[in-house]
Amino acid sequence: MKPIEFLSPSQIQDLQIQEAQSDKEQKRTPEQIEAIYSSGTNILVSASAGSGKTFVMVQRILDQLHRGISIQQLFISTFTVKAATELKERLEKELEKSLKANQDEELKHHLAQQIAELPTSDIGTMDAFTQRLVSKYGYLLGLSPTFRILQSASEQYLLKNDCFEQVFERFYEKQGPDRLFSRLVKNFTGKGKSLAGFKDQVYALVDFLQSTADPQAWLEESFLKGYQDLDYDEALDQLAQGVKEQLFELESFFTFHLANEGQAFAGAKYQENVTAIQDLIASLNEKSSQEAIFEVLERVVLISRASGGRSLAITTRKEDLKELATAFNDERKERIEALRAAASQHYQLTYQIRFKDEPLPLLVLLRDFVQAFSTAYLERKKQENAFEFGDISHFAIQILEEFPHIRSLYQERYHEVMVDEYQDTNHTQERMLELLSNGQNRFMVGDIKQSIYRFRQADPQIFNDKFKAYQEEGADGKLILLKENFRSHVEVLEATNHVFERLMDEEVGEILYDQSHRLIAGNPEKKEPTPAYETEFLLYDGSQDVAEATEEEEQEGDSLSSGEVLLVIKEIIRLHNEEGVPFKDITLLTASRTRNDKVLSSFEAYQIPIVADGGEENYLQSVEVMVLLDTLRTINNPLQDYPLVALLKSAMFEFDEDQLARLALQGVEGKKAENLYEKLQHALDQTGSAPHLIDSSLREKLTRFMETLDAWRDYAQTHSLYDLLWKIYQDRHYYDYVGALPNGAQRQANLYALTLRANDFESSSFKGLPRFISMIDKILENQHDLANVAQAVPKDAVQLMTIHKSKGLEFPYVFILNTDKKFVGKELSTNAVISRKNGVGIKYVANLPVESDQEGLPESVRLVIETLPYQRNVEEIRLAALSEQMRLLYVAMTRAERKLYLVGKGRQDKLEEKKWGASVNGRLSPALRKEINCFQDWLYAIQAVFAQQHLSYLTRFVTDQDLTPEQIGHLELKSSLPVDDLKDNRQSEEIRRALDVLESVDRLNTQYQAAIQLPSVRTPSQIKKFYEPIQDIDGVDLMEKGDLALPSFEFPTFGKEEAVTGAAVGSALHELMQRIPLMTVPTMESLAMVLQEVNASPAVKKRIDLKKVLAFFQTDLGQLLLKESDKVHREAPFAMLKTDPASGQDFVVRGILDGYLLLEDRILLFDYKTDRYRNPQELLDRYQAQLELYAEALRRSYAVDQVESYLILLGGEQLQVVSLADRKDNSWPQLNESKRWKAISTPTKV
Repeated sequence: MKPIEFLSPSQIQDLQIQEAQSDKEQKRTPEQIEAIYSSGTNILVSASAGSGKTFVMVQRILDQLHRGISIQQLFISTFTVKAATELKERLEKELEKSLKANQDEELKHHLAQQIAELPTSDIGTMDAFTQRLVSKYGYLLGLSPTFRILQSASEQYLLKNDCFEQVFERFYEKQGPDRLFSRLVKNFTGKGKSLAGFKDQVYALVDFLQSTADPQAWLEESFLKGYQDLDYDEALDQLAQGVKEQLFELESFFTFHLANEGQAFAGAKYQENVTAIQDLIASLNEKSSQEAIFEVLERVVLISRASGGRSLAITTRKEDLKELATAFNDERKERIEALRAAASQHYQLTYQIRFKDEPLPLLVLLRDFVQAFSTAYLERKKQENAFEFGDISHFAIQILEEFPHIRSLYQERYHEVMVDEYQDTNHTQERMLELLSNGQNRFMVGDIKQSIYRFRQADPQIFNDKFKAYQEEGADGKLILLKENFRSHVEVLEATNHVFERLMDEEVGEILYDQSHRLIAGNPEKKEPTPAYETEFLLYDGSQDVAEATEEEEQEGDSLSSGEVLLVIKEIIRLHNEEGVPFKDITLLTASRTRNDKVLSSFEAYQIPIVADGGEENYLQSVEVMVLLDTLRTINNPLQDYPLVALLKSAMFEFDEDQLARLALQGVEGKKAENLYEKLQHALDQTGSAPHLIDSSLREKLTRFMETLDAWRDYAQTHSLYDLLWKIYQDRHYYDYVGALPNGAQRQANLYALTLRANDFESSSFKGLPRFISMIDKILENQHDLANVAQAVPKDAVQLMTIHKSKGLEFPYVFILNTDKKFVGKELSTNAVISRKNGVGIKYVANLPVESDQEGLPESVRLVIETLPYQRNVEEIRLAALSEQMRLLYVAMTRAERKLYLVGKGRQDKLEEKKWGASVNGRLSPALRKEINCFQDWLYAIQAVFAQQHLSYLTRFVTDQDLTPEQIGHLELKSSLPVDDLKDNRQSEEIRRALDVLESVDRLNTQYQAAIQLPSVRTPSQIKKFYEPIQDIDGVDLMEKGDLALPSFEFPTFGKEEAVTGAAVGSALHELMQRIPLMTVPTMESLAMVLQEVNASPAVKKRIDLKKVLAFFQTDLGQLLLKESDKVHREAPFAMLKTDPASGQDFVVRGILDGYLLLEDRILLFDYKTDRYRNPQELLDRYQAQLELYAEALRRSYAVDQVESYLILLGGEQLQVVSLADRKDNSWPQLNESKRWKAISTPTKV
């Protein structure tokens, strides 16, 4: 197809005017049009929530395809596999519409080709693309193309541990007399013998390196950056200047106070201390030295701490003076606390300077260790031929950087490099995008306000840097803003704007939320205000759960109270009863999965259907699986009391508390700390201290238990974990038992999932029960790699999910729960904090000499020093984490379509008394925003500070009196229809008319069954199967089986011969035929080498008869393929538009041809078949329609009338090649009567 020129800027402007003047109900915005049609430079589309970014991407791709660009010339990176699938589906639907509507044959052919090539296009995740690239070109780096991905975090952890131990031993043995390596390890582990602290820090560094474009370069150039050229004089000077200003401000504050309201407290004790501080500060001037400033600071802080910290506080009993006293005390306290913090900072600085040279040698050694470990770990993964996604990305970058000709292949191939969700890009992915583009053909779509994957090393600053750069004059790219939101009602948008205009700027939030980010209602139906949809901020102020909240929950603010859940239930019942809102329109969002159990149980009590996390649960944490894990722990080591007790009490053995107490008393006198297993043995032997407590029934029960446990322990020595688990299920009928419990099918699925996890574990390079238990324990401890098992869920149910999971989705009604949950900065609690820009910063453990004449005192004490780079990194990461929390709140708020509820808890009096400060530049003060540690306080502070402004969310406190059972109410379920006499109903006129309608529908269904039952995109196989006549055998019609939802479990077959299916052999043979090089004549040796490369199991490869394959190339057709190899096309996709003869409906046929030979005057089409047969006529009958479709596609594509079709039959005793022309001759000789059916030595003519 001849390429069509892209629109010029003036043509785009004309199109924008035409769109604005059109009478379309939903018009494209000028910005959307600009994003769809602009070309010739890099383009960054900043698309706010609900602004139609997916629509823009689809339309831009379609425009390029209609201009003659091939889908193979576009690189399109999506954030998830699901997003890629949905994008392909949307493109396919749009292309089908264009194909039907268009009359231009050349364009129709081009569009059909694009539909055919969609499945093999580069639309997918960056991980998927790099895997394909490395699989294809990895041989340049010495990598096998058959590598696998290490997706299991547990397997990664086990491999890491092995490598860590080896590298650790090497470094430990090689250290010199200074014992530097031992000092390094102790710096992260303390005096304990565990290496966990040091190991975790090394692993964190390695994980961070995976997201850098060049790990080696970062280690060499940035790792030590914070400790090189440290200027402590500058740090001291900055601190001194700050302290001096604070002291002068304090003096002014005190002077004003004494001259005014302080007169009311004349003679009070605090005024003596105030005057003493004034005198100290008066000794300073602008030229005072650092020493003088810090000396005054120390003495001021000392005075402030006198009298238990009350030396500067006003105390009065006079009611009329209390308000004055409180105002002075509050402001004085704030100023003094700032000075105390400065004094603490100066104290730390003195020790930082004293030990400034000691951390660097440790860090150099840490860098060397990380480097050595990374190398060893990568080598181990190469031995396993298994890599992490990060490794594959680095291999891909290495290939493109070190081999320019391959880089040029991709850069010349791609007309445009497109990326969705660009705000969640990491540095590795950004480098890949740079290498694939030509410098001026990138199209990036995203929204920095929705970047919430910092924990996956995504860096929103990549987006932000381009956002700023593309606004500059002469930039090498264009910025387009999509601000109009088509998802939400204006109430949701205004609430979001009112929060983030007052909350987010570059200092705290990383971006300035201004007019360029403000959400605007774009949907005409949602622009008009609807008071009922006003956003509500609901705070529970009651006593429920106060007593039961644990100390840890109170500290972390993690407790979701019953009161919060009840107020949500009350509102949902109101919405359902009064407004008829379906449950499925309501979604609850939480920052994490904690305490979901409380929500689920409360909703169950009120009979409100609810589905958590999309209907998935972490099967490892289900009760039935926990019992099995304790069983495995006991089999591995019965001397552990907790697992053993859990197994004894479980439904498998049912020992009650009385029986366990009797067994626990069977210790031997004089022997301390016996474990329970030994006591069980004493009970059997009657050698315990209280044998009379063991009666015959208990002894018999215990005997059975011990025999079963011993049998399992013996079995575990010689069998796989998979077999062991199934033996446990069967021996104690546990699988059947859980199946009989409520939700039994789900419980059985959980147990089955455990067996598959065990199977996967032993399929890797690790074996044995102890390591499997260790892996599972690590998974449960870290809460990662918790695989999910899908549940059967009700269709009309409230959804409960995390904010992260909700990204990209929309829901009519949204409740954001637990807004009072504290932000948890785990990364700031470690001994090392990593900054991408400034390298690593550590807490250094120094040995501080102790000067004392007393005997017995240590010569030194361990002093933990937060080094200056550590403090700077902590501040940087803390601000980045706060910014991410703001973006998380933005994502949560913008999920709502109609109405948004923000739910938290807090005492009204305390929140109203709290000092929220004043606004600064129309926002909350930066200091307050940095200090606040939960969504709720941000929201409440905004409505407190900006109380005079009309905010678009209503704050309301809900008390226990509002949440009584009477106030909450109950669901009003629609009553079922009354059941009358069924006999009369059956004879009624309404039933008769209904039956007539059903009969008419049935006739229509029969007439148009092809259009109803076949999809709009069909494969030749689907068409062949549908139109096959129903066979008649002895008068019995064989109908196609219905789609019954029957459970199907396929168990791995350990120790048995692998079952080989015909489909597997067929797939392997097709791959073999595709791989065989046609430039040289094949031999048995060359075919055997090609077979080794085929991706199939040894058992499948054994079933492939290479003699038949070699015989094919000795036929006339085979010889011709070798002779004209440059004209042979293999595995060629195609698509074409067809019309169903029965219904008249158009549909697209899509498929892949095994191969064809394109000659000047004709096309030879060939198709391999591995079906077993007795007479070739069977296969010609079976595949005639399919071959005719293939031939028609070739005729349309090349405008060639003559297409000869051949079947290459490899499933019989001998190879045979037969022509479809023989079928059309209607001459069907018996096998022994015609030369055309004989062995391949006499093939049909070619």
